[in-house]
This record gives sequence, C-alpha cells and structure tokens, in this order.
Amino acid sequence: MAGSIRDIRRKIKSTKATKQITRAMELVSAAKMKRAVNNALGMRSYASTALLILTRLADKTNPDAHPLLEIRETKRVLVVAFSSDRGLCGSFNALLMKKVMEHEKELRAKYRGVEIDYIAVGKRVQDFLARTGRTVIATFTNMTNRPSMNSTLPIGKIATDAYLDKRYDKVVLVYQHFVSALTQKPTAFQLLPFSKENLLDMERELNLFKHLAFGMDDDGTDYLFEPSPDAILKSLLPQLTQMQIFQSVLETTASEHSARMVAMRSATDNATEVMSELTLHMNQVRQAAITREIAEISAGKAAVGQ
Repeated sequence: MAGSIRDIRRKIKSTKATKQITRAMELVSAAKMKRAVNNALGMRSYASTALLILTRLADKTNPDAHPLLEIRETKRVLVVAFSSDRGLCGSFNALLMKKVMEHEKELRAKYRGVEIDYIAVGKRVQDFLARTGRTVIATFTNMTNRPSMNSTLPIGKIATDAYLDKRYDKVVLVYQHFVSALTQKPTAFQLLPFSKENLLDMERELNLFKHLAFGMDDDGTDYLFEPSPDAILKSLLPQLTQMQIFQSVLETTASEHSARMVAMRSATDNATEVMSELTLHMNQVRQAAITREIAEISAGKAAVGQ
C-alpha cells in the first residue's frame, strides 16, 4: 500500500512539472501572439485596400497590359503552402494539410490533367508534402520566428518568375487566416493572375473589406494613368504580389501563436484536473489503509480479550 501511495505521489510530482512547462509556454505564446496579431491586423487593412484598388484598375485595363494579368489555360499550378516549423499548437497544422489536400482535389476536378507543384513555407508542411510524394520546388523555414518583408522576397521572386516564364498558369496561396485567438480559418487564395472574381470569392469567405468606406461594386470612376497604365501596373503588380505573400506569413504567424497558446492552456487545465484526481485517489487509498489498520487493531484486541 505504501508503494501505491508513493507511485501516486510520483505521478502528481511529474504532472506538476508538466503543468509548469505548459503554463510557461502558454505565457510565452500569449506574448508572441499579441505582437503577431497586431502586425497581421495592422498590415491587413493596407494589403486588402491596395488589392481592391489595384483590382479596380486592372478591371479597367486591357488584360494584355501586364503579364501578371494574363489569363491562360490552366495546365500547371504552383501552390505556396504556409505552416509552422514547430508543433504543440493543437490541430493548426493538421487543418492546414487538410486544406491543401482539399484544394488539390478541387483543382484536379476543375482542370483535367493539371500538374500541381508546391513551395513549402514551414517545416511541418515541408515534411508532409515530402511524405506524401508531392513535388516541392522550394522550401523555406523559420519564416514565422520574426517575419519581415525582406525574408519573404525570395518566395515572391520564385512564384512571380515562374508565372512570368509561363512554367505555371496559376499561383495559389494556402495559409491559416487569423480570425480570433480561438479561430483560424484555412484559406486558399489565387494570387496570380489577379482577377476580380477571385477577389469577390475572398470577400465572401473572409469579409476582408469590411473596414472600407467603399465596396466591390464598380463606382463608375474614370481613371487617368500617369505616366501610363503599363508603367503603373509594371511597378505596382510585383509589389502587390510580394505584399500578399508577406501578409500570408503574418496571418500564419498570428494563427500559429494563437493556436499554441490555446493548446498550452488546455494542457495546463488538463494537468490541473489530473492532479486533483490523483490527489483525491491518494487520499482515498490512504483513508482505506487507515481504516483497514484500525479494523485489524480492533480485531486483534477483540481476540486477546476473549
């Protein structure tokens, strides 16, 4: 019986140590989440507004004015998938992988015989794509540690150059869109070519433009281009492409830290519950032992009295 109580105490001690670790990780993730959410939300308004205005410009411009507006027959698609580098963030990465597979299935159903290649941003999605036999043309890690525009430039260059060289007919971003600390939404967004239809789909799915005073509808504005539409689009489109990739990294970072904070909080609560149950069980075992000893003493005394 002493051994049983000793084992329970050992389990309580081990659970307490685990609780201290998960609590510390929760606090660290909460601090990182606050900074990451501020960055994502601060950039989101600018990125979505710029995307909307540029889409309006492109809608009033000849599609042949810039190669990034060119709509081609879809034979090859490049998917840029964003994940975390580390685990302990609940179902964050699993839901992202599920979205990747769902989107791939949709592409194959829509475009017969389409070839799909990937750029993996994050070690978890890199391992998943390699394990499932997908073609990965480039991998990037440690993007969510301290995300910056400069760190995402190589991703944008690879994706843009591949589209301009006509090696791919579409470029799609798949990432976790931050909604709240408790909710992250796996999202697939067509980056190239730019199109108003895809922007409308994003508006319906994510309500990206709720902060704007104007909507998606054509307001009849007559745009004047200086020095020319070609010059403006040539300058803005690559920058906007890069901005959307950077925004995807920011959204992924905010979502990752939020998911990890919630997961660690759940683990801490579970550890507290386990400790309570173990303590109750230990007290029950100790009480049973005391009761049994009293019963044995009483029985012994009764036997001697006879």
